[in-house]
This record gives sequence, structure tokens and C-alpha cells, in this order.
Amino acid sequence: MGIETFGETLRRLRGDMSLRDVARLANCGKSHISDLENGRRAPSLAIATALDRALGANGRLVARLPSPPNRAPAPLPSRDEWEEMSELLRRTFLKRGLAVATLPAIGLKELKHIAMAINDARRYADTEIVAHFERQLVDCAADDRAHGPKQSISIALGLVAAIENMTKEAKSDVRHSLLKIGARTAEFIGWLYRDIAMPEPAGYWRDRAMEWAQATGDFPMQGYVLLKKSQSAWDQRDALRMLTFAEATQEGPWRLPPHVQAEAVQQEARGHAMLNGDMRLIEPKLELARELLIQDSKTAGIAAHYNEPLFSLQVAICYHEAGEIERAIELYERWLSPQSFPRRDYGYFLALRGAAFAAAEQADQAAISGLEALTLAQETNSARTHQEILRLIGQLRPWQHRESVRELRHAVLT
Repeated sequence: MGIETFGETLRRLRGDMSLRDVARLANCGKSHISDLENGRRAPSLAIATALDRALGANGRLVARLPSPPNRAPAPLPSRDEWEEMSELLRRTFLKRGLAVATLPAIGLKELKHIAMAINDARRYADTEIVAHFERQLVDCAADDRAHGPKQSISIALGLVAAIENMTKEAKSDVRHSLLKIGARTAEFIGWLYRDIAMPEPAGYWRDRAMEWAQATGDFPMQGYVLLKKSQSAWDQRDALRMLTFAEATQEGPWRLPPHVQAEAVQQEARGHAMLNGDMRLIEPKLELARELLIQDSKTAGIAAHYNEPLFSLQVAICYHEAGEIERAIELYERWLSPQSFPRRDYGYFLALRGAAFAAAEQADQAAISGLEALTLAQETNSARTHQEILRLIGQLRPWQHRESVRELRHAVLT
């Protein structure tokens, strides 16, 4: 007989208890418990801990947590290739102060091409180089969503350094393309610094993105950077700044994709919710945002990740700020799932869901949500999520002697 899986152990410990009763113990839906038992969903540490304690499992459920999968390593170059690549890196990249991390897991042929473009951009910087940088940015963004900013930030900074170096001598058409990808990369770096709770460098890189977008006449990117400024104002709960930038996003001389317009209108509604909570003003804005999102069901280009689940949770934040707590919790319960969001974002919204539970005076549910968010914040190095968890602990001060709240405080301190 083999070792039991997490789901098998949970099913045995549950015994005659209903799925609904067990789900209440873990503050989740009964379908969540069913998925865990049948192996359709991977258990989180927070859920496993809550179930372990509630069912008196003495650590047996936590011991059944699956180990995280390791990403497949990139194929290693041969010894001769390695020596030649090392010489190229020393002679070309390090000599010019460029980050070697700009070029992870690429072959010798591509490395030679990029090295030649750095040394003689006018002759060798071409559309193939631009396409490489675009692929690198896409890979960085995907890695950030799954694992956080730790690795992505050095690669993105290296990309910008290489782009800046090439634009000094590249032909005008290639230079234009390089600056456009540079603007996108700079905006992405601004996001990465925002996620590690460093607002000053985040603002610097958003300003660089705006400069390059203006230099290339990329009007949609200019509007998008203003939207990002509005979003960053939320981290400091600066309602007026958030509202101002959200309105500026909509009023500029650019034509933004409908899904980006939808996010800007939603941000405007949230600003109003924070300033006055007048639902007669907020609801029409949210309805307009929904209509814009429906127009653009197939997103592409900037903010391609913006979709109905993300919009719905942003609306939940808006309702919370307007004092409509039950409506906010209802949206979190309906839309927040690990299937719909990358791990980093899932952890962030778990922390905000905890804040909604705290506002509803449901301290245990708030603390459990905070514990699960903390696990993901640690795994993805998201200081932004840590900040929201600290805010949550402040909200839970009236219940600081409850066991679940003490557990969350202890987990944060350790």
C-alpha cells in the first residue's frame, strides 16, 4: 500500500462530515474541498494548516503537501561554446557595463548577433534584434506573474541598458522600434519596483517609459503609463491622485483599447468611492466600465491580461471602499480562485479579501485569508502583498486575542 495523497488523507479524516461543514472550517467553498480530495486542485499551505488544525490531524495533512515542481533547466552549451560565449560576454557586455542577465538561455549564434549589434548598431541592429527583446520581455512578464520580481528585474534592467546602447547608433527605423520596446520595458520595470514596494524607482521608470513613448509618438502607451500612475496611487491610498490620473488617462489625445479604457473608468470609480462613497456616482462608472470590457473580449497588445475576473475583483475593492462590504465579499467569493490568477496576484487579492472580511467583523475568515496570502507573498517575493497583510493585521487589532489572529501575527513576525 503506497503513501496516501493529500486528498486521500483529507477524505479519510473528514469521515462522516459533509463537504459543506469541512469547507466552513477552512473558509472556502465545498467545491474547493471536493477538488482537493479528488486531486483536481493543489492544496495551499494556509488551507492545509487550517484543515489540519480543524480536523485534529496533528500535522498529517501539512506533511502531505506536494513539493513544488522544479522548472526544467536550460540545456547547457558545450565546453567550446561556453568558452566562446564567456569571451563574448567579457569583451562586449561587461566592457560596456551591460547586465549579462539580459541574455539568459540563448544560443551562441543569437549571442553573436546581439554582440555585433551592440558594437556596431548601425550595421547589425535589425528587426531580429527587436524581436529578441520583445520575446525577452514577454518571458520576463510570464516569469514575474508565476514567481515574482526577483529574477525578472535584473533581466529587464539589462534589456533597457542594451536598448539604450543600441539606439545611439541604430538606423532610424530600427531605433524607433527599439525605443518602443524600451518604453514597454521601462513601464514593466516600474511595475516590478512597485511590487517590491519601492515607489521612488517605480516612478522614475514610469517617467522614462512616458519619455520614450512620447519620443516615438506611441500615444496608447502614454495613456497606459498614466493609468499605471493611477494604480500606484492606490498603494498609498492617495484617492485624489488616483482619481486625477484615471481621468487624465481617459481625456488624453490617444485612442486606448476598450479594455484599457474599462480599467481607467474603474479606477475613476474607485477614486470616487474613496473620496465620498456616493454610489449614485460610482455605479454608472462601473456600468460603463463593464460595457467597455464586453466590447473587447479578445484583448491584445498593452494590458492583454486584463479580463473579467480581474475587473470583478477591482470592482470588489471599489465596493469595499464605498462601504458596500457584503457586495465586495460576494465578488471575492465568486471570482477569486487560483485558476483565474497567477500566484502572485492571487496572494495579493487574498490579502484584500481578508480586509473585506475584517470590515465585516469576520475575524477568523480574515486571518485565514491573510495566512494564505502570506505564504504566496513569501513565495513570490511580493512586498506589495506584504504591505496589504500588515494593513490587515492593523484592522484585526480589536480581535488580537483570537487564536487565528495571533497565528497570523506570529507568522508575519517569524
